[in-house]
Amino acid sequence: MDIEELKKEYEIQGNRTTAYPIYVTVQELMPVGVISDEYSVLLDGETILACPPDCEFSCDDCEDSREICEHTLQMGYVWQDIEFFLTIKGAEEFIKADEHNHRELRIYVKHFNRRNYEINNLLKEIGFKCND
Repeated sequence: MDIEELKKEYEIQGNRTTAYPIYVTVQELMPVGVISDEYSVLLDGETILACPPDCEFSCDDCEDSREICEHTLQMGYVWQDIEFFLTIKGAEEFIKADEHNHRELRIYVKHFNRRNYEINNLLKEIGFKCND
């Protein structure tokens, strides 16, 4: 995408109902390890029951019977930023081209702080109206 296309795309997508300019991250669901029963993953992470790699049992049997066997582990996963873009279109193109190198991916919209003057000046150059 050249700079003129970027200007147009950034203008079309707007600021996604924030008062500030946005950027878009591509996040990957990354494992953080085994979690004890009394703990859970914070924020929007996930806890997934899984068999260890060297398990001699079939975890499909556990899921079918809705029982958790003693060999099943509670694994924690968190969403980690792996790349950022100014446009959702750019993030979608990245996922399409590179998803085979990753686990589960998602797009997440964040915003720059209004006092990030470097980014505000850069975004003004591509036509975004920043509140000073």
